[in-house]
Amino acid sequence: MSSVRHLQQRRKELQQQYELLCLKIKRLRTDCAIQAGASVAFQLEKEIERFEVERDRLHKQISTIERSLDNERIHSELFRLNYVKEVRLFREFIEEKRIGAFLVHGSPEYGQIFLLKRLLHAIPDSTITVPIQFHLRRRALRTDIAALWRELGRQMGVQNFSSHEEIAKNAIAQLQTQHVILVFHDFDCIDEDYLHELMRDFWLPLVNSVQQTIYPTNEFFLLMFLVDHEGCVSNWKIQFANQLDQVWEPCIPIRLPIIDPLSERVLTNWMENAIDALPTKVTKKIDYTVQVILEKSEGVPERVFAEIFDLCDCKWQEEEVRWLEL
Repeated sequence: MSSVRHLQQRRKELQQQYELLCLKIKRLRTDCAIQAGASVAFQLEKEIERFEVERDRLHKQISTIERSLDNERIHSELFRLNYVKEVRLFREFIEEKRIGAFLVHGSPEYGQIFLLKRLLHAIPDSTITVPIQFHLRRRALRTDIAALWRELGRQMGVQNFSSHEEIAKNAIAQLQTQHVILVFHDFDCIDEDYLHELMRDFWLPLVNSVQQTIYPTNEFFLLMFLVDHEGCVSNWKIQFANQLDQVWEPCIPIRLPIIDPLSERVLTNWMENAIDALPTKVTKKIDYTVQVILEKSEGVPERVFAEIFDLCDCKWQEEEVRWLEL
């Protein structure tokens, strides 16, 4: 069940409980009004107070859920904002291929993780596969390729690491029943030579092992995402592919289009299409609202998200971690 449907169902259940309590309180007040005995009336008053406390608690829960539903609607609409070129190329890939690496890149605060979540959602049945994440800020992972293999093995459940062939066999076994999705963060912490090693001594052996064993018709994906939050990797002398063509091989990472600032046209079109989910005060003067957002955010995607949340009376600080982490 999606988070929106779950919240809607929970709100419905709480609303039913709330209405039943209101009915009980109304009946108790009627009984209390016609009750002659002071002792019985006192007991009824206490019962009413207890039910009113419970009713107020339910009201707060319902209000919280309604705020969450508003946030989820905005989240759902923002999921359609920007990243068209990147998503289009990735969807083209998953319709034809099963093994590939991708560079997700842009300047700081350009929503690389948000784009990555968009890409992961495009993978069939991706919600049941937890990505294996490598944070290159850890010194061991950014200085020793063997440490990457050990980390991959640990996260895949290999008890005793002996060789990368052993890890690759485990990856092949998992690909019979589920995707294997690898995510590398923090490329500002490594240098160009290390990325060469990563591709040569980690990705290439893994790709070769899988290609020799997995049939092309296998329905599951082996994918690696290189997440660059500084916009530096694209300038390194690494062999990248900018598109799928006849000569492309899975060992060559695909460089997705670099994330651009949000333009007035893109934001206006999005707001017009999201009019049913956004408050009327936001959409009453769309051209003006877009200008305000872009002036405050300079078109930087994550700042745009924050401005939209603020205009919708939602707290970006409370949502930021959930939005910008896998």
